[in-house]
Amino acid sequence: MDDQLIQAYRATGYRVQATEPFALRIDETCAACDTLLDTHGVTTAAYMTAWNPYSKAVSDAANAAAQAKLMEELNDASTAIFSGEGVGEHGDWPPEPSLFAVGISREIAAILAQKYLQNAFIWIERGKAAELVLCQR
Repeated sequence: MDDQLIQAYRATGYRVQATEPFALRIDETCAACDTLLDTHGVTTAAYMTAWNPYSKAVSDAANAAAQAKLMEELNDASTAIFSGEGVGEHGDWPPEPSLFAVGISREIAAILAQKYLQNAFIWIERGKAAELVLCQR
């Protein structure tokens, strides 16, 4: 994966549509996120999508179908799921619908990210900075 793509991930705001919406930033903590985790009695979460496998644009229909399948799998692997949207600060890539899975394990998040051909996902642990996790191909 090239450095330009990694920098694009780092320059993205990862919005979560919770009761009190918030945005995650890589390498930053988020008090609102910690509050949401506390509300659900968990300490972990993952922010992920099935859109645009390997950061290659595909049709909205293909993206929506993959996202629906990911949502089904996340329902079994997490306590709660919130919709989200990844918005790059440079505006050169359209916002991507995403999912914020509360209470998921890092192992399951990594398996699902790889299954849905994603380059990366965002890992959250309560009280810690959001981590960009790169997936191996």
